[in-house]
Amino acid sequence: IFGLGSKFESAPMAIMAPTRKMQRLGASKQSIFSIQRILFFLVFVLTVSYIYICGFIAINIGTSGASSPAQMMASGLGFLSAPTNKKPIQIAYAISLIKCSDFQSSTSGLLDAATVLRHSVHETSVRNPDSGSKYDYKLYAIVHTNAAECSHILTDLGYEVLLKDSPVDISEIQGDYLRKNVHKEWCCGADEFVKLYAYTIEEHPIVVHTDIDFMFYQPMDDIYDAMLLPRNSEEGKRARSKVEMEYPDKDQPDNIQAYLTRDYHQVIPGRKSAFQAGFIVLKPSMEAFNEYLDIIREGNYVDGFSRENGWGGKGYGGVVGSMAMQGLPAYYYDIIRPNTTVELNGCRYNHMGANIFYDDVPNFISRYKDLHGKCRRNIEGCEDCRKTDLGLIKNIHFTNCRKPWNCAGMASKASTIQGGKTDPPGSIDSRTSNYEHCVEVVRKWHEMRTDLEQKIGNGTRDTKVF
Repeated sequence: IFGLGSKFESAPMAIMAPTRKMQRLGASKQSIFSIQRILFFLVFVLTVSYIYICGFIAINIGTSGASSPAQMMASGLGFLSAPTNKKPIQIAYAISLIKCSDFQSSTSGLLDAATVLRHSVHETSVRNPDSGSKYDYKLYAIVHTNAAECSHILTDLGYEVLLKDSPVDISEIQGDYLRKNVHKEWCCGADEFVKLYAYTIEEHPIVVHTDIDFMFYQPMDDIYDAMLLPRNSEEGKRARSKVEMEYPDKDQPDNIQAYLTRDYHQVIPGRKSAFQAGFIVLKPSMEAFNEYLDIIREGNYVDGFSRENGWGGKGYGGVVGSMAMQGLPAYYYDIIRPNTTVELNGCRYNHMGANIFYDDVPNFISRYKDLHGKCRRNIEGCEDCRKTDLGLIKNIHFTNCRKPWNCAGMASKASTIQGGKTDPPGSIDSRTSNYEHCVEVVRKWHEMRTDLEQKIGNGTRDTKVF
């Protein structure tokens, strides 16, 4: 019995030994399970984070114009900034190409001009973090069918080409004088009316239309804010207060339809100032587009240089471009749609470095000698755009200071006074511009071009661009 008892007494110990092993095994399994849960959680967090970051990169690539994360990194790792689902507002920047070349330019000049213009838009937009702008952009080129053969240049540069014919056929114009003479107008006759198609780009809240010989120097966020934000909001008030107007004492309308500048250097005493057709910031409107066409078709344009000449017999004529896009928009916004626009300071916006004082030219009449040296805007203390500090200039229109891609010298005094032909067509006329100022203005264009070359070279490592 004792022997059996000893066996039975040792049985619980035998049973307990495997039980402890099982407990140790269970604890080990539980530890493994806990580690698995931790690993699963980490994988889950990393996966979600990866999807989130990739999605945000995709959004930023879409709004920045970059085609890959590498390009995003090249633009300054902008995708690592605070996430937002709100895409920046996209402004349409449009140019018009009416013919491939003239005495002032050429196809190679067109390529240089359009490339530098494009780069200047980019540099003053949200895609360049250093600009401080919050607005994005899209580029358009309104190309007349006459210039279709060279429009591929603009397509290659990223412009969306809108191939258009003149919106009004000359035969449709009822007024005899306009119908018979508009084809003679500088530079392009009735073909220049293709610029009106800028009003039809309704995919964007704002369209900025410029000539190709143009360059943006500083962002225009204040103008965009003033057009888009409620007038009585704090942001809207602040934006309007920052816009530099030609007449600062004037109130800006509640619903601003356009910001523009005037061609004061052409003004004849007592006449209306023409619109400067190389620059306008507008809200697209098919209604406005159709109203323009109705005015052209009616053709109520009076010949001559009196106060009753030009569009509607209201004095909008007698200057270069008055039958086309210099006189027509001025008449439209002053007479047809008054109190819908704001006139910008022409020395700061659409800067041409032009003489806007009554000196000997242009269009100075000898019997008005008492006006000599006075401002063509008929106010005291007129800013001399030939001396405007370059740091104050928002954008530049290369007209009086000539085309930067051409070699331009100062016209000789004998040539300018006697109308001689000894100087090249691109020479700077010292009567209408300051030569030294023009040299500085043109240098800004070349600096923008050099900046583009440097960035292409650094991005591609292709030294041939230098």
